[in-house]
Amino acid sequence: MEPLLDKFEEIGFSKNEAKVYMTLLKEPLLNGYEISKKSAVPRSMVYAVIAKLVSKQAIVELRTEPPTYRPVPIKELMTNLKKQHEQTIDYLEQELQVIEKPVEVHVIQHMEERANILAAMQSLLRSAKEEVWLSAWEEELDELREASEEAAAQGVRMFSLLFADQETPSFGHAFYHRQDSSSIERQRMGQRLTIVIQDDKEVLIGSFLDGRVPQAIQTTDPMLILLAKEYIRHDMVLKVVSAKLGNESLDSLWQGDDLLTYIVHNIKK
Repeated sequence: MEPLLDKFEEIGFSKNEAKVYMTLLKEPLLNGYEISKKSAVPRSMVYAVIAKLVSKQAIVELRTEPPTYRPVPIKELMTNLKKQHEQTIDYLEQELQVIEKPVEVHVIQHMEERANILAAMQSLLRSAKEEVWLSAWEEELDELREASEEAAAQGVRMFSLLFADQETPSFGHAFYHRQDSSSIERQRMGQRLTIVIQDDKEVLIGSFLDGRVPQAIQTTDPMLILLAKEYIRHDMVLKVVSAKLGNESLDSLWQGDDLLTYIVHNIKK
């Protein structure tokens, strides 16, 4: 008995409503007094319970004197309840979708192996629509060149920071780390960090290190895209400043300053 009452509660019936309905299933055509007596629902409450069951279309009131009640057949009741719940669920789904704010989940995909990483970079270059930001080393340029030229042919703007001595028109607006400054970068990072940012929507950051399996991450996370882009921007600005001042003048800014030397060169003194 108790498990049945619990299940009725799960579909929106009180225990007293369930008792009255099940009593009428066993003995249809009872009046209020008889229902109270046989269901153990107090007389002070039974008529309110009966009224709720009538409103839920679970029982039917017959115009007798006194009024008597019969249950709606169980199959009919269950069918009606299913329809009501489906309609309620459909309504809630439709109305709540209007106010729902989608949660953006930005997966960080990890990958290994040089061929896989460069293929993913080529794909980002070729599928770009508006703009690409690139930071790449001479060792990877030949494998990125064709995809970069295809992007440029489609009108994609490209801003590149290249760790290479030889200038090339294949990578759009390019800034160069020559051998003198690229050696500092290589020493500080301990690796060749290559970055491709596509349309401010996706970034791939690859780490190439001689003697080790290359590693990379690819994501649409806006914070990582911003960080990667700012890294490239700041390095470009530093190259412009270096070209204006000269390397010796720029180096003099931190010579003798252990803190700045550590920040620039990653060398503790």
